[in-house]
Amino acid sequence: MDNDSDHSALLVAQWLAQTAGRRFDLLAFGDPVLDIVTGIDAMPTPGGKVVGRALGCWGGGTTANAACAAARLGLASGMFGRVGDDAHAALLRESLALFGVDLSCLVSVGATASASAITMIMPDGEKAVIYMPMPAAPAAGIRLDAALSAARLAYAMPYDLDELVQLSTLARSHGALVAIDLEAAVAPDSHAMRARVALADIVFFNEAGFTAGVGAPPSEAAMRSVLELGPALVVVTCAGAGAMALALGQADVQYANQPAFPAEVVDTTGAGDTFNAAFLSALLRGLDVRAALRFGCAAASCTVAAMGARAGLPTRAQVEQIMQQTTI
Repeated sequence: MDNDSDHSALLVAQWLAQTAGRRFDLLAFGDPVLDIVTGIDAMPTPGGKVVGRALGCWGGGTTANAACAAARLGLASGMFGRVGDDAHAALLRESLALFGVDLSCLVSVGATASASAITMIMPDGEKAVIYMPMPAAPAAGIRLDAALSAARLAYAMPYDLDELVQLSTLARSHGALVAIDLEAAVAPDSHAMRARVALADIVFFNEAGFTAGVGAPPSEAAMRSVLELGPALVVVTCAGAGAMALALGQADVQYANQPAFPAEVVDTTGAGDTFNAAFLSALLRGLDVRAALRFGCAAASCTVAAMGARAGLPTRAQVEQIMQQTTI
């Protein structure tokens, strides 16, 4: 968050209220990914081989998954990114359109393969991923500026720091909040984490990403050290242990945690993306941080119960029904 302005003094809810009515509640920044999913009984060792089971090919990508989850929950969701001109591009577009994601900011790049990932799923539902991105290219400033002028919130997984600088600068010039998702592959050390957190208003970590970036397991005290870098809100998901959040209040800091909702885990792919989108959708509806954590955890319990990142994406009514039926 820009400490040279009064941006950091505003609560997230107050800031979001000022942008109500824009075309995009959430504008996801990133390239959609083709997920090639296989089931395995054990991870291969270096130089080794295991037998896998083809489980399917689906549209994926962390920010694209979040865009679909947000749209499914009733937000006006858009996708800013690229696909190639290969056979996968049509599938990626169709998989986003299926959930009602606005594709007007998604462009095609000639003579280029779309992004893809090989996801290997273990019997307990845990996964390992090999990600193959599209070639890096600077985002067209004029096109991005126009998109962000119509957005309340921009959401990104910022592998490229220069892209995040551009996104953050333009978003703030239009009063849009910036939310980022940091995994260990994105910010593997303190330096990478600090550079990215300083450019965001809302920061999501999974447990491994938090530990890698901060150098300590997630706790209220460790999260406070991240909040001191500038964002207004820090959220950490801890898989089966639920999630926790630390928020900058009007004159203090507020901590909340939420246990995970019970679920029969089939595939954890996309659970964090669903949680993040659901948490943000709750904030955009004016809920407080504690209620947003509960809504996010309830939504994620639907995703892990189905194969693939999007097969179990719930509606708002389905999430609210789960919360009504569960006392945690």
